[in-house]
Amino acid sequence: VKVSEYQSSEDSDTMTLGHSDTHLVALFSALIFVSHPIQTQAVTYIVQRFASLATFFYLLSLVMYIKFRIHDSRYTIQDKKNHASCIMYLASLFSAVLAMKTKEIAFTLPIIITLYEFMFFEGKIKRRILYLIPLLLTMLIIPLSLIKIGGPTVKLTENVGEATRFYSLMSRWDYLFTQPRVITTYIRLLFLPINQNLDYDYPTYNTFLNPEVPLSFLFLLSIFGLGIYLLYRSRFSAFSLQPSAFRLIAFGIFWFSLTILLESSIIPLNSVIFEHRAYLPSIGFIIVSCIVVSHYASRVTHYASRFFLTTVHLLLTTLVIILSIATYQRNTVWQDKVSLLEDAIKKSPRNGRVHQYLATAYLFNGQIDKAIEQYQITVKLWPNYALSYYLLGNAYEKKGLVNEAIEQYRIAIQLKPDFTDAYLNLLNAYIGNGLNRQGNGIKHQR
Repeated sequence: VKVSEYQSSEDSDTMTLGHSDTHLVALFSALIFVSHPIQTQAVTYIVQRFASLATFFYLLSLVMYIKFRIHDSRYTIQDKKNHASCIMYLASLFSAVLAMKTKEIAFTLPIIITLYEFMFFEGKIKRRILYLIPLLLTMLIIPLSLIKIGGPTVKLTENVGEATRFYSLMSRWDYLFTQPRVITTYIRLLFLPINQNLDYDYPTYNTFLNPEVPLSFLFLLSIFGLGIYLLYRSRFSAFSLQPSAFRLIAFGIFWFSLTILLESSIIPLNSVIFEHRAYLPSIGFIIVSCIVVSHYASRVTHYASRFFLTTVHLLLTTLVIILSIATYQRNTVWQDKVSLLEDAIKKSPRNGRVHQYLATAYLFNGQIDKAIEQYQITVKLWPNYALSYYLLGNAYEKKGLVNEAIEQYRIAIQLKPDFTDAYLNLLNAYIGNGLNRQGNGIKHQR
């Protein structure tokens, strides 16, 4: 935000964000971002640190590109000092490659950089396009990494389909119809981070005609439309916000909208909602919020006392403290697997996956009775899922209830006839129970 003070000559005669405003917006945006409880999953959940690492490279690439463009505009190509511009540009390009290789959410980075270029800089169009082409080419890294090149066209088409489906059996349309509600939930969590959950038991919407879906879609569309409107008005009219603030707000809206789409569109993921998916998009949301609050406070101060602006800054500081306390409390839930999953079950009692994970955690801790109880709940919630019966059989066997284990292994095999581990465990259970005669056990093993 600070570097966004750079304006085109077209707006040089208009009032822009003040020097102190940009510093305060940058400061509070950063503080709210790092202290917000919704970021807990991306930071504390080890495997999702890919999201935070990719975001780091994402931001670094954008910042280095902005610094390159500002520096490049001050010096000619022949100027020796312009060598620093080359270093900044290469740093931006290298960071973009690292972001792409870290996590797929970086796919939108070249689009965001292009958007920033045309919203906040000026110059000869051919030269600007030349700057952007290498960055745009980095977008090929992700699809080429996911798709296996080679073989017949039919096989390549199958690879494309597999690459755009991440461990999910949900149809693309069901996933798409559900996402407007999911994105609305992310926005609600950014405003009011309560009832956070590791694994939401989120309803799936199979049609756009469900009233909640079009309402959420219209809400999101209106936000995006507001971004377009603010961008348009930033060049032609000065409302209570100055043109530069208009563009920054519009950019923040576009940032949120574009970065959320990759994981909330037509590519089915293993769950319709996860809080870490809001990590990168939240940057745009937080910047917009801070600009609106800070800038309106500055405007009111022109007509009121300076005390009002100081009060607003104190309120923002208080907000950061409150968010930090909430984040600390949320992290106490993450102190071990059992406490985290028990918290998730309180909020998603009908989520079979959480019950199964908790049962496995209990079993690992030697709490066999609790594990059996959770596995029993899992098979009730997922009556057609062979693995649940297999795991319940394992728990029974550890308890010494071999006959009960045999029954569960048989059900697992009926549901999944090629379940090799279930056959093996069933055979071992028969042998352990003294039933290793020519009969059911050997028959099943064969």
